[in-house]
Amino acid sequence: MNPTAIAIAAAVGGCAVVVALLLIVAIHVLWGAPVSLARLRLSCDRRRRQRRHRRRCRGEQREDEAHAKAQRDIGLLPLDSVLARLEGTRAQRNYVYACQYVAAHPADESEGRLSDRDHELVMESGAAAWEFAPAAGVAVRNGTEIEFAGGEQSVLASLQFPNEQRVYYYEVRLAQLPEATNVAVGVAMRGYPPQRMAGWARHSVAYHTIDGTAYYSHPLDACRRALGRARTSDTVGVGWRPNSGKMFIAINGRFVCHIRTPWARKRMYPIVSADGPCALSVNVGARAFVLAQANMRHWSLASTEGLRLPPPMYQHISGTVLLEEGPSTRGHGGRCHPPPYDGSSSASLISPSPDHSVLSMDAASDSAATPGAQGRMGRAGSVQSQRRSAGDPRGESGRRRDQPAAEPLCAAPARSRSTPSMQTPGS
Repeated sequence: MNPTAIAIAAAVGGCAVVVALLLIVAIHVLWGAPVSLARLRLSCDRRRRQRRHRRRCRGEQREDEAHAKAQRDIGLLPLDSVLARLEGTRAQRNYVYACQYVAAHPADESEGRLSDRDHELVMESGAAAWEFAPAAGVAVRNGTEIEFAGGEQSVLASLQFPNEQRVYYYEVRLAQLPEATNVAVGVAMRGYPPQRMAGWARHSVAYHTIDGTAYYSHPLDACRRALGRARTSDTVGVGWRPNSGKMFIAINGRFVCHIRTPWARKRMYPIVSADGPCALSVNVGARAFVLAQANMRHWSLASTEGLRLPPPMYQHISGTVLLEEGPSTRGHGGRCHPPPYDGSSSASLISPSPDHSVLSMDAASDSAATPGAQGRMGRAGSVQSQRRSAGDPRGESGRRRDQPAAEPLCAAPARSRSTPSMQTPGS
């Protein structure tokens, strides 16, 4: 073979291999570029979220330190100094009452979950087990629709947080909220003063709509500020972490703050307060939340519907105990009582009309069909046979043979056997 042709073929083959490799590299780069960009974007977003979380944690840490210092300072203040600092504010009202109520009614600071009875109620009713009881100046419809008439009032839920999962969440929709009304939403212990706003007495934390501030057990202890003011048609959400004792607040499906408390695994209750006329709607899981994360992670207090069984169907015992049974209609043509008597006078009982007989064949057959009638007929037949065997002058008719038969008052006309008989009204 010509060496020149061999060299040319080798060069062409080498060029083809190089071109194929270049195409493979180009395809790989073009195909992997979007994936690499997406990964880069995800990593940047992750770093951004981490930086934001670190800044929020540092900010919350500084606020917690300031909050602890404020708590120490407030605990050292005498009553006169507190009243002087609260003068002219909403929190001045009922402050002395709240202090006296807390001293006379200690809060339930025990730890634990739902009792067996409450757990059974939750299993049967689901989210409907949580209700708010009406009080003076507070009207409640359907257990969760609350209307405040005026004055400083608080209502506590009937059940505590179950303390079985990591997070529990509930929302309050501000259906009607005048500008001058303050609404507080948060958590509290059992025994909270009923005429005190949540967050302004011991063992409670709550967000207040009038100034967008979260208060911690005292009107002077504003643990979180500038959270944003909620207005009519807004939704305020409160989340509770029983294992760590943290509470978070969300407004219209957006997280706004976290608050640390020393009440881990305590018996905490949802609480709603108001100092003026307003209408609120509480959702503990009976319907979807505004916060999407709460729906995806099932932060509701219980399932939407419980396991309560429907009532049994009619005419089905299904293993239950039958204590009493009413009159049966079987074998009577669907009637529990005989038909009413429609005779015009009592003479029809003595002298039957041509259309009626004293005893119809159908009635006789029906009577003979029953066990009692058969027994009576058998006893009558045996008595008559005994009379015949003993030579009794009375025959089968029950009267003496030499005694003439009594003539009827009115003789009934004779009729053939083929004429259908009818039962007398009184039979």
